This record gives sequence, C-alpha cells and structure tokens, in this order.
Amino acid sequence: MSLLLPLLGGVLAGWLAPKRTAILLQVAFAVVAATVVTASAPKHGEDYGIVVYVVPITVVVSVAALYAGFVLRRRRAAA
Repeated sequence: MSLLLPLLGGVLAGWLAPKRTAILLQVAFAVVAATVVTASAPKHGEDYGIVVYVVPITVVVSVAALYAGFVLRRRRAAA
C-alpha cells in the first residue's frame, strides 16, 4: 500500500510542480515508501532482506511515475 505513494505522488508532482521540486519530492516519496515497506517486513513474516528487491522496484516505479507526470505536463502545455 505504501508503494502507491511514489506512484501517485510522482505523477502528481511531475504534472503540477516545477521540475526541480518534483524530482526532490519524488526522491522523498521513494525513500519513505521503501523505508516503510522494509521496516514493516518482520510484521508480515519477512525479514529485512527484502530490501534487495523492494528498493529497485521502488526506484523503477518512481522514475516511471515521474516521467508520466512530465508527459502529462507537456501534453497540457501543448494543448
């Protein structure tokens, strides 16, 4: 559930915020999401080793969402 933060936040930040602010927000969203998922892992029967695949997935989702937000901004500016 917390991995929705970089997905939705990245699209909205890329769409509505200035580029530099959007990138900084997206980095913060990704760090928070990866930290929450990793910290809550033992409560869900996993260990902290999930960081090996949670962080790369979070980074890929964050970059894709931010790019989608930038594309939406360009489409809005062109229209």
